[in-house]
Amino acid sequence: MVRPHWRDVLMADFSPESARGAPLTIVRVEAWKVRMPYGAPMQSSRGRLEVGEKVLLRLTALDGTVGLGEASIIFPARDGECADSVFRRLAEVSGPLLLGQDGARIVTILQTLAGLSSERHAFPTSLCAIDLALHDLKARHLGIPVADLLGGATRERFALSRSMAMPDERTAVQSACTLAEMGYRLLTLKGSADWRHDIRMARAVQRAVGAGVRIEIDPNQAWHCKAALAVDAALQECELECIEQPCAWWDIEAMQLITERAHAPIAADESVLSPADAMRVVRARAADIITVKLAKSGGLRASSAIVAIAEAGGLQCNLGSKHTLGVGSAALLHFAAAHPAVGEFVGYGSALERFVGDIINETIDISDGQARLPPGPGFGVTLNDEAIARFALASADLSAERTRAR
Repeated sequence: MVRPHWRDVLMADFSPESARGAPLTIVRVEAWKVRMPYGAPMQSSRGRLEVGEKVLLRLTALDGTVGLGEASIIFPARDGECADSVFRRLAEVSGPLLLGQDGARIVTILQTLAGLSSERHAFPTSLCAIDLALHDLKARHLGIPVADLLGGATRERFALSRSMAMPDERTAVQSACTLAEMGYRLLTLKGSADWRHDIRMARAVQRAVGAGVRIEIDPNQAWHCKAALAVDAALQECELECIEQPCAWWDIEAMQLITERAHAPIAADESVLSPADAMRVVRARAADIITVKLAKSGGLRASSAIVAIAEAGGLQCNLGSKHTLGVGSAALLHFAAAHPAVGEFVGYGSALERFVGDIINETIDISDGQARLPPGPGFGVTLNDEAIARFALASADLSAERTRAR
C-alpha cells in the first residue's frame, strides 16, 4: 500500500478545481523584489541601512480584478526571512499554489499555506504579502475599502509618529526640531547599546521640542535588564510614552521584571510575532503595550488576532510598519482605521517619509503630521509599472495557462 505524501493530504481540498470558475479564481501571480534607496540613511542598534528591500505581489482574478500585497523587511527578523527568501517563496512555493484558487476564500488559503510548515506561524513576512493581496482582491471585487472587510473604518485621519536616530546631540536635536515643525507630535528615539548616551540624547531632544511633543525610546533589544531600569529612572522627568523592546525578544522574564518596576510603559515588539506570542506576553504580564506590525505577523488577519488578545488581556497596542512602500502603507492605514485599539498614533504614513520614491501611482495624503485614509475600493492604490521596472531586482510572472502548458 502506497501512502499519500503528507503534502498531498494537506492540499486535498486546496486544488484549482475547487474554484470552479468563480469570479475571483486566481489566474495570474506576479512578484517583484525591489530595492528603494532611503532619502537619508536609517540607523538603529541593529545597524545602518541606505536602501530598503521589499517584495511586491499582484494577484489577478478571472474577472480581471487585481489584488496587491507587500512584504516589508528592514533587518532579518527572528523568523530568519529576508527579501531573497520571501521572493523565492512567493515565486516558487506559494505562488504556484495560488493559481486556480478562489481568491474569495481568504481564510482557507491562509490556513492551508500556513499548514505547509510544522511551525504554525512560520514565514509570516511571506504570508503577509498574500494576506494583503487577498484582502485587496476581495474588497476591490465588492467595491468596498479593505477597512470595511475588517469591520468598518472608525476614523479617516491618523496622527503619525516618526522614528529618528541619535548619533550625537546636535544631529538629534536638529532632526527632532525639524520633525516637530512638520507636525509630528510623537518621536521614537532609536536607542543603542550605549544606554548612557541614549539618556543624554533623550534629555536633549525633550528640552529642544518641549512638552508639546511626546517621546518614546526604542533600543531594539540592545539593553540588559539593569540598563533598561536605569534609563527609565533617569528619564522619568521626560514622561516617556513608552520604552519599546528594551531587551532580547526571548527574555520574557526580563521583560516581565522591567514592566513591573519601570515608571514608563513597556512595549513588546520583537517578542510578539504571532498570536501565540501575544498570549505568552499577556499571561506573563511582560509588557504594557504590544507593538503590532502587519509584516512581522503575517498580515491583517493574524494582526487582528493579536489586537484582540491584547485587548482581552488589558494591554494597549501601538502600530508600527517596518518601513513599507505604498501598498504596505495603505494597508497599515486601513488596518488602523478598523482597529481603534491600536491607539492615537500610527508609526508610518507613506513611503515618501523615508524613501526617495514609491511604487504606486497615488500619493498618500500627509500634512501636519497626519495621514488620510486612501479613498476608493481595496487599499485605494495601484502599482506604477514604470517605477517597478526602475527599482526591481527580480521578478516572477506565473499564470494558469503557462502552468498547464508545462
